[in-house]
Amino acid sequence: MTATAAGPATAAGPGGAGPGGAGPGGGGGRTSAPTVDGVKVGWLPRGVSLVDVQPTTRIGRNVIVARFEGADTRVSLTIQRETPDATLDEVASAYAQYYPAQYLGRIALRGTEAVTLRTSSGGINELTWVEGDPSVVLTVGGSVGGIRTPTVGPLPEADLLRVAGSLTVGPAPAQTAWQKASEPRIRAAFTTALNSSDAPPRVPLAAVENGQRLVGLLEQFRATYPGLTAQITVNKVYIWAHDRASVNFTVAYSYGGFSGSIGSSGQAVFDRGSWKVSEQTYRNVLGLASGLGGAVA
Repeated sequence: MTATAAGPATAAGPGGAGPGGAGPGGGGGRTSAPTVDGVKVGWLPRGVSLVDVQPTTRIGRNVIVARFEGADTRVSLTIQRETPDATLDEVASAYAQYYPAQYLGRIALRGTEAVTLRTSSGGINELTWVEGDPSVVLTVGGSVGGIRTPTVGPLPEADLLRVAGSLTVGPAPAQTAWQKASEPRIRAAFTTALNSSDAPPRVPLAAVENGQRLVGLLEQFRATYPGLTAQITVNKVYIWAHDRASVNFTVAYSYGGFSGSIGSSGQAVFDRGSWKVSEQTYRNVLGLASGLGGAVA
């Protein structure tokens, strides 16, 4: 599947999400609405907006998962396009292989039916249906609580159904010129920032968001793990907004006579005219070394 967030009309720099792009969050009376992989979300609970889009697998299929968050509410949208002849019965059969029958059901939705996955308390945790030709398999789920309230429960059924009913399903968008130009730059930023080197900290940190604030962190890391070598292989880049991308990568390392590899994922951000590794991703990668001994602040 192709990333959906359009950048500017030219590849010079981001200018907002274009048609088919992952734009700002909608809902709660707002007129704007995010679009993910050709699926427009027309309504979200107030205060909820798009925060992340990841390519992954679910029930044995390649999917795109979008996360929307705000305050104490979380909504997810999963889009599967790799089975153009999928039917609802096939979806129900796949669910039955993973979940006990007492948690599964069906509900009328969008002129068809959806498979429901319920919690032990009876609330709908998520619902999945098939529509379009070629078929698109869609799943909407959500939860509330955990921040303002101590417990986490499913999104109210009325809100879940309203999100599902608001979707407009279009074709998978083609890669834009902005995305095509950005991918090699994102790959270069990850290798520059995360491959081990003896260069002064400012060199790798130039490829990191807020890198100038992280010089002390990198110096401490190098002192804690002398001789550690790391080599990054970027496996997949998924540009989901004009200034955001999800990146899956592998870290091959050698330290203290041991070597191995770790799979991970993170975010790239378009910052001050160039693509960079997000600060949080950079910190997370340094933190992976904690399993080798020592500690990083």
